[in-house]
Amino acid sequence: MAVLLVLLYAFFSASTAAFSAYTPFIPQDSFLIDCGAEKPATLLDGRAFKTEEQSKQFLQSGDDIKVSVDKAEDVPSPIYLSARIFVQYATYTFPLSRPGWHWVRLHFYPLSNNILDLMKSTFSVNTDKYVLLHSFNMNNNTNYVLKEYLLNITEPQFSIKFLPMKNSAAFINGIEVVSAPDELITDSANELWPVSEFSGLSKFAYQTMYRLNMGGPLITAANDTLGRTWTSDETYLKHRNLAKKVSVETTIVKYPEGISSLIAPQTVYASAVEMADAQTSRPNFNVTWNFEADPSFGYVVRLHFCDIVSKALNNLYFDVYVNGKMAISDLDLSATVNGLAMAYYKDIVVNASLMSNGLSVQIGPSKLDSGDLNAILNGLEVLKISNSVDSLDGEFGVDGVEVDGGSNRGTVAAVGFAMMFGAFVGLGAMVIKWHKRPQDWQKRNSFSSWLLPLHAGDTSFMSSKNSLGYLDPEYFRRQQLTEKSDVYSFGVVLLEALCARPAINPALPREQVNLADWAMQWKRKGLLDKIIDPLLVGSINPESMKKFAEAAEKCLAEHGVDRPTMGDVLWNLEYALQLQEAFSQGDILAGKAAEDEAKSSATVCTSPAAANTTTSDTLPVYHAEEGNSNTPAQVQAIDEHSGTAMFAQFTNLNGR
Repeated sequence: MAVLLVLLYAFFSASTAAFSAYTPFIPQDSFLIDCGAEKPATLLDGRAFKTEEQSKQFLQSGDDIKVSVDKAEDVPSPIYLSARIFVQYATYTFPLSRPGWHWVRLHFYPLSNNILDLMKSTFSVNTDKYVLLHSFNMNNNTNYVLKEYLLNITEPQFSIKFLPMKNSAAFINGIEVVSAPDELITDSANELWPVSEFSGLSKFAYQTMYRLNMGGPLITAANDTLGRTWTSDETYLKHRNLAKKVSVETTIVKYPEGISSLIAPQTVYASAVEMADAQTSRPNFNVTWNFEADPSFGYVVRLHFCDIVSKALNNLYFDVYVNGKMAISDLDLSATVNGLAMAYYKDIVVNASLMSNGLSVQIGPSKLDSGDLNAILNGLEVLKISNSVDSLDGEFGVDGVEVDGGSNRGTVAAVGFAMMFGAFVGLGAMVIKWHKRPQDWQKRNSFSSWLLPLHAGDTSFMSSKNSLGYLDPEYFRRQQLTEKSDVYSFGVVLLEALCARPAINPALPREQVNLADWAMQWKRKGLLDKIIDPLLVGSINPESMKKFAEAAEKCLAEHGVDRPTMGDVLWNLEYALQLQEAFSQGDILAGKAAEDEAKSSATVCTSPAAANTTTSDTLPVYHAEEGNSNTPAQVQAIDEHSGTAMFAQFTNLNGR
């Protein structure tokens, strides 16, 4: 009898082994640094962070600026009470015990100090391969910021580089570089659209954008052996009255064979959001969560499920939608994992072409006429996928290569660099060539009309696929070109110079193909600096870029009557130039006087008809004083290397 009991115990022990409980993970690499700290910090979850002295062997920096405060409001741990500041490039390098997936967590908090205003700091953060942050700043956010990444590191050493922008600084409060389980990211997943299997997930880097515990409480690192934080989903629910929370004891949740207990803690699977009671026999609605997302990147959406609501097998069927498209249809969890209260997850890859309006996740009842009319979701993770140049922020890689390959960058950047930052040689050459244009161009009377045969299929001047990016959209409605059509085309050229990419690039995702539309989307979000030529980053005055971008935006107004005259455009560019010159010389006060100087130097000659033209631009059109109008000969006598000289040549072109 005793032998039988032992055998039965062994049998049941072996059976339950297939349904393992949540097990701890011990990382081989664990670098935790409390930057700028003099005393060791131990977090509530028991993790101990090294002080500045204990971690100095990892840092290479040309300066030694450390700041700290005794206390701060609304920060979750002591690592935010100190910071390391860099006014020069700085690099942390960590020797790794083994290659593979690693968490990289960067902690930022702009603590008050008498050395630098960290709220105004602008900087980038790179690894040897990936761009993690591009032109990052706190953007008037006084709260702490945690940036979490998941990187597949294949080299024996891993470096994090802090690159302060010109006349600015970088700072960091805390750094974590910790091994992650290999099973956390599989190599394949379902692609949302077109419906197919997506392979090669291990080749990308990821940034955690959202990690939610549906219907349950906040989960901190103290309750997640991988140091993750899971927040409530309530903020993102579109209609809370359509959702209902449900939960069970965590001990009920089991992990079936093939599902690692490290994917998510039992607390995630022990709570869920289900459809609320609609007081009808056939409810027909979806529970929806909406999220903001950068439309220039693809995402992995990880959906966590555990049927904690059904009383019997094969009684719950439901659908899952992502951005309005079917992601999972007729999901029967009990059949999928062969039981109830069993953890399950599904990865869905959403490419950038589907992200123009952010991200939405919906659950709703299946159309099958069986089982309970209900739907559940237990947890959700949204991971941004690195792009083709290994960037997780902006369109340029660590070596300055743009998403489309950047092969054209020298061509367009030459004009923009000269035009904005001093030499103006490229713009001058363009102006002179336009003034001395060949006879066949001259007959067409304008730059925009020169593009018309390209639209019709005549490619004798340039590729027709690129010419369409310059054409005034009003032409397609009215079949007529005006002076304001030239203004629109010039606005596109300004953006080419700023972003170092062509007006049209069919190789990019749909929403990025047209530069004018794409760049204006970023400007309206206040994030144009994320897509500018990286050669300009750090050397461009933000106010100068703002004025330059405003000039381009006004040129690209939908209706010609709302666009400025070329005189107004040139005034704005002259002002932008002088702001940049003042910035480059380090004369802060000179920028304040730049506008007055621009008014006196950017004298624009216009015809009487042009003088009476009304535009939406509030900047005045300046006319030459009587008797002082420059002749073409006098214009050529001006210093050819000055921005004013280039503009002076431009303003004497009639164009028609």
